[in-house]
Amino acid sequence: MEQQKIEFQRYRDFGQIINATFEFIKQNFSSLIKSIIFIAGPFLLITGILTGFYQKSMFTFYNLTSFTEMGLIFFLLMISAFLTIQMMIVTVYSFLLIYLSRVDIRPIQIEEVWDGVKQNFFKILGLTFSIIALLIGAVLIFALIMSLIIGSSNNPFLILLFFIIFFIPIMYFSVKISLVYMVALYERKSIWSSIQRSFYLTQNKWWFTFGLIFVLGIIEGLMGFVFQVPQYIVMFVTMFNSMDGSGIDGVMEIIIMLTSILSMFQYVLYVITIIALAFFYFSLVEQKEAKGLLEKIESIQ
Repeated sequence: MEQQKIEFQRYRDFGQIINATFEFIKQNFSSLIKSIIFIAGPFLLITGILTGFYQKSMFTFYNLTSFTEMGLIFFLLMISAFLTIQMMIVTVYSFLLIYLSRVDIRPIQIEEVWDGVKQNFFKILGLTFSIIALLIGAVLIFALIMSLIIGSSNNPFLILLFFIIFFIPIMYFSVKISLVYMVALYERKSIWSSIQRSFYLTQNKWWFTFGLIFVLGIIEGLMGFVFQVPQYIVMFVTMFNSMDGSGIDGVMEIIIMLTSILSMFQYVLYVITIIALAFFYFSLVEQKEAKGLLEKIESIQ
């Protein structure tokens, strides 16, 4: 039986969004995985290698040189992990845009996705940096207010309460902008317009959005644990064997590196959240604006 193209522009409830996400992954598994491996794969590999070096340096922190190297490796690891996530986002959304632009379900080629990545990468990066800048601004304001509170009060409960109150708006903001990438790429809006549009679409849907992201995070966490188990076992064995201060041997270094690279495959699971948010975006657009229904009516006329 010939597969049918999945319709994005329709309303879906919570369960239908998750079901549609896995249906889409199943239908496009081969093309999607190939695109991720060839485009985001090199970043995953570099991040895995740096993770291995960082873990190795943690077991030789008694050496001052190793401690200095650990700081440098950690810095490089953070940059690599950041770029890996950005490449995952732009690769999957570029894949989605190609799928949405087609009438049939011909396999999407890596070259097509790569062209989309080259076109969309800097827009995704600009969005991410803009979001980070907004959060940094909020943190600086928070630090200023905290310094005034600490200077005028020695009540630890008041300080703790302020910390709790501060993180509530950050979490609120993070959920509200969860659709910003899909809006920016699909509707071709500017950074600020994309943020405004994401806020509008999630209006009165904050708890639904938070619940969807939370459940998807649990699903990804449970699935990703499979890739982390070997790394945890190796870390435990290495820690036990290096307690005498003798460090680790060459064989264990190789094992640490291999398990660290294997653990990076958990990043691939982030594709679940990215695709689910795309279905959620179209569901909200259909609820608020009924674009899909209007297009069907116009096609009949």
